[in-house]
Amino acid sequence: MLRPAFQAGFVAFLMGLAAQWWSIHTGVVFAFWDAQAHLDIARRVVDSTTPGPQMLGTVWLPIPHLLMLPFTLIDAWWWSGLAGGVVGLIAFVATVTSLHVLLVRRMDAQMAWIGTAFVLCNPSLLYLQTTAMTEPVLLAFLVGSVVALDQWNASGSRAALWVAGALAALSIGSRYDGWFFSLMAAPTVAWLSWRHRRPWVRATLRFALPCAVMVAAWLVFNWVYFGDPLEFQRGVWSAQAQQAQSAAMSALPTKGHLGASLAVYLGATILSSGVVLTVTGLLAIPMAAWRFRENAPALLLLSVLPFNVLALVAGQSTIQLPWRDPPGILNLRYGVMLLPALVVALALMAAQLARRGEGWRRGTQLAALVVLAGQVALFAVNWPANVGALREGIAIRDGDRRQQEASDWLTAHYDGGRILVDEAVNLSPRTRIPLRDRIYQWTWQLGAEALASPESAVDWVIVDQHHAAGRVAHAIDGREAFATRFDRAFERDGLEIWRRR
Repeated sequence: MLRPAFQAGFVAFLMGLAAQWWSIHTGVVFAFWDAQAHLDIARRVVDSTTPGPQMLGTVWLPIPHLLMLPFTLIDAWWWSGLAGGVVGLIAFVATVTSLHVLLVRRMDAQMAWIGTAFVLCNPSLLYLQTTAMTEPVLLAFLVGSVVALDQWNASGSRAALWVAGALAALSIGSRYDGWFFSLMAAPTVAWLSWRHRRPWVRATLRFALPCAVMVAAWLVFNWVYFGDPLEFQRGVWSAQAQQAQSAAMSALPTKGHLGASLAVYLGATILSSGVVLTVTGLLAIPMAAWRFRENAPALLLLSVLPFNVLALVAGQSTIQLPWRDPPGILNLRYGVMLLPALVVALALMAAQLARRGEGWRRGTQLAALVVLAGQVALFAVNWPANVGALREGIAIRDGDRRQQEASDWLTAHYDGGRILVDEAVNLSPRTRIPLRDRIYQWTWQLGAEALASPESAVDWVIVDQHHAAGRVAHAIDGREAFATRFDRAFERDGLEIWRRR
């Protein structure tokens, strides 16, 4: 397996590297506001007014930020976004390598390469791995865990089962999709152990123990630093709190509707994983499940489908599609999470058909090549509208050009000093403003001081006058002491940067 794994990893590295170069030089590496926030969260553990583990926060799970942290300490990599790209590239290579190994175990090399090419040529994943977004990291851990489980299922290797559990635990620490995957994987391990007449309790504990440790560590972290072990779920910055605001504005049309939720998630999958692959992959699932005891570990990749659908039904997530009413472009990238599962389902069906004889094997290869070529062609048509993750990133970037222009202006003009930042404003790492010099309303001690007397506490103020509830706007409006000491150096449709004279 070493040679196929190395070959697939090398090709993935070259393609991922080319995508990294393209993303940085076309300026889309920071298109997602979340990508900028992920880099800042990693950096602020050591670069902030109150450095320490608590700066990881509770909004997002910690593993991606801990992986990015050492790379963000290189200033140039933090400023350019390369700190996130390095982690994304490693994750992309790991995903492709693991998937290729899984396929090689079940089919000839040519068919395995065709299956792997669906991931190698997916522009949504290629783009996401250039950014600091967390989806590529989760996919690497999920696919790696599945490959280890597959090896354990075939050989009974205890080491493989420990590896599977460790990778599943890392997926738990990366995104909440990993929690659902682990909940489905544990009973699958128990069932497979029972069918193979192995000690099923012991095997399940080997897999589940690292997962339980990761969950416990996250609960303890929230309790110690924020006073509530469930702060990540019900805190003021949690996804639940944010979705509650959306629900109050009737902006969660899928909540409580299973059919609509399924349709919306599959819509996101069509845009990010590809319509041809989505249709053929879903049709392939019944045949892929035919040899269930053999294929059960690989089919665990499908767990992201019920997880995302249930999250939409529960109102814990939201996806907006351009063809729904009202139209929108939001969280289309979630559809890329189903990419490995669709590829595996299609490949397993192909392997089943190939067993019928040489003619079937050749015909299956030809059909798979046609599907691959058709999918790549559709991605290229009307680019980038057919590439969900990239389309979403560009929509976010272009949705508020004022903030992009403000970051560009600060990149050229910021020359040191503390800056009071409106909570509605996103500052890009490319501004090169140290996080210890960024003061927000919640910054310990300094936030209250800056709001009470901005003219004596900071050297810069950036405020969005359209943010009606903004405390920064309230702190400077009509304040004579501030007006006599600061000049408005930048203004774009209500977004203002004030600089001390």
